[in-house]
Formats: sequence, structure tokens, C-alpha cells
Amino acid sequence: MQEIRLKIGKMTCVNCSNAIEKVCKKLDGVEDASVSYINSSGVFLLKDAKTKQKVLDKITALGFEILADDENLAQYKLHSLKKLKWNFFASLILSCVIMAFEMLLFNTFSSFVQLFLGAFVIFFCGREFFIHAIKGLKNKALDMNTLVSLGSFSAFVYSLLAFLDFFEEKHLYFSGGAMIISFILLGKFLEEKAKFKAYDYQRKLEAIDTQKALLVKDGVVKEILSSFVKENDEILVKEGESVCVDGVVISGKAEVDLSFLNGEFIPLTKQSGDLIQAGTFLINGNLRIKAQKKSIDSTLEKLKDLIYKAGNAKMPIAQFADKISAYFVAFILILSCFVFAFWAFKEGLNSAFLHACAVLLISCPCALGLATPIAIVIALSNAAKNGILIKNPPVLEILHKIQFSIFDKTGTLSEDKLKIYASLMSLQDFEKLTQIQKLSNHPISKAFSDEIQGSNLKGTLKTLPTKGIAYEEENVLYLAGNEKLLQEYQVSIDEKFLNFVQKNRDKAPVAVFFAKDKMCLGVVCLSNELRNDARNLCEFFTQEKITNVILSGDNENNVKTVASKLGIKEFYFALKPEEKLQMIKQYESKGKCLFMGDGINDAAALALADVGIVVNNANNLAKESGDIVLNKNELMLAAYVFKLSKKTMSIIKLNLLWAFVYNALCIPIAAGAFSFIVLSPHIAALAMCFSSLSVVLNSLRLLRKIA
Repeated sequence: MQEIRLKIGKMTCVNCSNAIEKVCKKLDGVEDASVSYINSSGVFLLKDAKTKQKVLDKITALGFEILADDENLAQYKLHSLKKLKWNFFASLILSCVIMAFEMLLFNTFSSFVQLFLGAFVIFFCGREFFIHAIKGLKNKALDMNTLVSLGSFSAFVYSLLAFLDFFEEKHLYFSGGAMIISFILLGKFLEEKAKFKAYDYQRKLEAIDTQKALLVKDGVVKEILSSFVKENDEILVKEGESVCVDGVVISGKAEVDLSFLNGEFIPLTKQSGDLIQAGTFLINGNLRIKAQKKSIDSTLEKLKDLIYKAGNAKMPIAQFADKISAYFVAFILILSCFVFAFWAFKEGLNSAFLHACAVLLISCPCALGLATPIAIVIALSNAAKNGILIKNPPVLEILHKIQFSIFDKTGTLSEDKLKIYASLMSLQDFEKLTQIQKLSNHPISKAFSDEIQGSNLKGTLKTLPTKGIAYEEENVLYLAGNEKLLQEYQVSIDEKFLNFVQKNRDKAPVAVFFAKDKMCLGVVCLSNELRNDARNLCEFFTQEKITNVILSGDNENNVKTVASKLGIKEFYFALKPEEKLQMIKQYESKGKCLFMGDGINDAAALALADVGIVVNNANNLAKESGDIVLNKNELMLAAYVFKLSKKTMSIIKLNLLWAFVYNALCIPIAAGAFSFIVLSPHIAALAMCFSSLSVVLNSLRLLRKIA
């Protein structure tokens, strides 16, 4: 079994991705296929490598384009967006010119101008619709392109025959056909623009692959691409570098940042015999690591793979809508044929053509095509104005349905840095400690940065991994660190300092002792505070009858304290990333889940959850994998986007309801089902335009700020 991933260009709507999936699954040797219109990509599971060419040929035969690589896709998308923009504006301007001639000038020259410009708009500006429709018909794949093409083509053919005096009816409908193309191009341009912005973030995620490794072989160190690191290879990782493979430390000692795995910013020590995973960052020290698996099979790569597949996953609601659209297109085509045959038998070809053309025009999917994308695009603009980036617009369809709001703790509900909570030492000693800490970039030392602007100390600072720092000035040694550091230097700690630490342990779990030569001067307790509006957000979700949950890699005491402050009854602690995923799967079996996080370790959970929201100042990988990014340091933006989702879906449903009701009422009239009402193609085209305009005006309500 072989999996191939392809970048596919020229998809214009979800029906295109559905058509590729449907046709390719029928090929002998294709076990499964998943094509994403949003990602412009497809994943195909093949029995053998020979089937790959069949898939490539079939996709090309359907009218789509196989792109060589990501860079090719980026250039292609940018070029397509510019071409779509030009086509739309040209179509809109020329359609207005045609309408002006139609309404103001009634002679042969006016008719000829309408014919010429109408042909240009329909067959040049809207050529992609015809190309896809023709190739789709050859492969028995019907989509919106079919109706768009038939609707505008019928209007043109009818008007051409009227222009050539084939009918008694002299009215021309070149403007109607041209406006159909203009409206559809508008919807596609807005949708593609939003898609391009979302794709840009995915490119940045893929760029993380370009890491290098220092391979140690026969005593020689050689730099290679990390993707070529194999099992049992030995690699050297230096201070300031990231580990590129899962393995075991065989020599060296270093203080590492494991925040991508456990979300905690307090470094850990790794030394000989310890397991280490790809993505781990070395704060100080060097490590020699023996790879336990290929670099491309590392935990980090699995996280990226999960994110990629999550992007190709399709929601049940979207699949249901796709089926409705496909049946709708087929139904209209069959109905038009029946209408033509009925009226041809009853009253002749002229009447038959008018009624069949009216059915196609009034059934044109302008309103259906615009109903969702234009509402989503306006909702995205609303969100952006309020500091919210919605990378994956389809999540607006499910956000308002969530039943569980699941939070990471550190950096999400609580601040991602330590703060000084309490101290027990003289002011003079505290100022000295602060000046010494200012010389270090250690995460704990950063907690002291707000206490002083600079430091004029000129002594020597030494970092002692996992313990603290040592500062020597004029033969006087200062120590700042944990209890273990002072014990190592044989400094006794007074009982009152230990009692002070024990007293504040619940609210300030990190303690920094300060000693001068062999005497302990005091201790400072550091806390991790709640974010400003964490309580308001939890209360909002509770009011919406949504269950709040905490999943954290932190210890029980810290997680329990935060949960208690926020009134959250369901909380889990000391979780590894894979355990977080399992917990999310369990909650998803009960209902829709929202996950909010900020770290690399949250990336997989953000991708797996029904909706992933990334808070401000989050890790880049988390930002790339989340569906929604909060660009302001305000947690309540999550509540705002929840209300925006509700409003958007309400408007989309109203749009779709209007489009379907409009078709349900107008199609029978256009078909001539009621003898007291006759709907000419001209009126049908106007009705179609009115339908689209109603959808646009209704969607514009999303521009207002959501209360």
C-alpha cells in the first residue's frame, strides 16, 4: 500500500474536490482518496506505485492541474487570484455597459454591441466554467460549473437566435448571461482571496522541515539534512539548537526546553541514558544522541502529519451540502429537458426554448454559490477587525455547536511566565539578587526583569544547569537557585526560609534561594498568575451550557489551584501530548470540542479538536495548526468568535433557505406549471439577479460588531 499526496490546481468549488474523489475512487488500485478544496491538495491510498499515473491522468482529464511542489502551488494561487480579479472587474464593467445599451439604445448597432460584449464576457471571462463543465460531463461529474455554463450559454444562444430573427420575441438577454458570470466570479474571487491567506500559514508550517543535523561518524562531524538521519545514527546537538530526531542521550549534559511536549517553560536536565524527542531545544550544554528511529518518523513529524491530515478532513455538514448540490444540478438538467420536450410537443420549439431557458436561468446557482462564501468572507473581515484570524473558515459551521471547551493551562488560562509572589530578605539583598538575575537569560531570571531596568555589575556569571546561577565579584561568591544548589555549596538554609517556602507553595511553587559565600540571605517565591479574563471566559461558556475542562502537563497542585479559581470541575494533570489527544478523542465521542492552547505540545490537540483556538503570543507551530488565532491578548475574543459563528450560521442558513425557497417557487413558474403566470427568460434573469442581491445584502449584516 502506498500513500501519495498531490497539490491540485484549478479547483473552483467543493464540488470539484468531490468530483476528483468520486472519479479516482472508481479507479482500479485506488483504495481511498481524500481531496481538500481548502488545501488545494489530495491524499490517495494506492495498492502499488503503478496506479499513481492513472490518478494523475484522471485528474488532468477532469480539467484540473497537478502542481509540482508547494512553491509552484503558491505561485499558481497568486497568479490565479490576479487572473480571477481581472476577469471579475472586466466582466462587471462590460455587463454594466451591455445593460446600458439594452436600456437606453434600441437599434441594430445596440444589439450588435450587446452580442459582441456578451460573447466576450460569457466565453472569455467565464471560460473556466465552460472548460470544467465540458470535462466534467465527459467524466459524468456534474457540479455548479454545469449550471453556470448552461444558464449563461442558454441566455446567449436564445438572444443570438432572437438577434437573427428566429423568434417573434425580439428581446435580447445578453446582459442576463453576462451578469450570471459576473456574480459567480465575484463569489469565487472573495473565496479564493480568503483561501490564499489561509494557505500562506500552511506554507510556513511546511518550512519547519528544513532543519539540519550534525552527524557523528568515525569521529568526524558532518552536517547533513535532518531528513536523512536514520535509526542508530549518532548526532551532536549544541547549545541553542533543536533536536531533530527521537533518541537516547549517550553523552553530554544539557538543560533543555521541553515546552513543545509538556507546555512547561521550566527547563529540565537531560544527560546520558535519558530519552529525548525531536523538537527539544537546548538552552545550554551539548548532547550526543543515538537515533531510535528515522527523523521523518519522529514525534514532531507525526504532529505535522496529523495537522496536514486534519486540514484535509471534511465535515459531515459540508459533505451533506455537497450531495444536495450534486442532486440539485442533476435535477435541474433533467427538469429542463422535460420542460423542453413538453412545450415542444404542446406549442412548438419557440415556446419550448423559452420555458427551458427560463428554468435554467432562474435555477442558476448564483444565490446558492454566494450564500456561504460571501457570508464567510464578511465574517472573516469582522473577525479580523476585532483581532481574530480565522484560518480555517469552515470551523464557523461547528463552533456554535461545541459542548466542551477544553483548555491548556500554562500560557492559556495562566500567564506563560513567572512573577515574584513574595520574598523574605532585606531590600538591599533583594536588589543585589535582582541585579545578578538580570545578567542571565534563564526563564526564572526573567521573572526579575520587571524589577530593574539594567545592571552595572562587572563580576563573572556562571550558569549551573538545573540548579541556578553563581556570580563572583571581588572574591565574593553569590548563589541564586534551588535548595539543591545551596546544599552542593554547603550553605545551610535557615528553618524560617524553608517554612516561608512551604507556606507559599500552593500559590507560588517555584522558590529561589539567595546566598552570599556560605550564608543564606533569604528566599523569593515565584507564582504563575491567571490571565486577566480567564474567569470571564469560563463564566461565558458556562452560561452557554458548555462544559469547561483543563488538560495540562503541569503537576496536580498547580492545575488544581487554577481549576479552583476558575470554578472548573473537570481537570486533568501531568498529561503527555499523546494522553491529551486521547482525552480529546474521549470528549469528542460525547460532543463537539473546542481546544484552546499556545504551545508546540498543543499543536496536535489543536488540529484534532473540532475547533482549535490559539491564544496570543503562542508558539509558531501552535499558530499554524490552530483554526483560529487570537491576535490580541484578550481571551474574551474566543467568546466573540463563538457569537460570530452563531450569527454567521444564522445568516448562511437564511441565505440557503432563501435560495431554496426561491428555486422551489420560481422553477415551477418558469417551467410553465401555472397558466396564469408566464415567466420569460428576461424576467427569470432579473429574478436570478434579485435572488443574488438579496443574499449579498443579508450577508452584509455581518459587518456590524456582534453584541
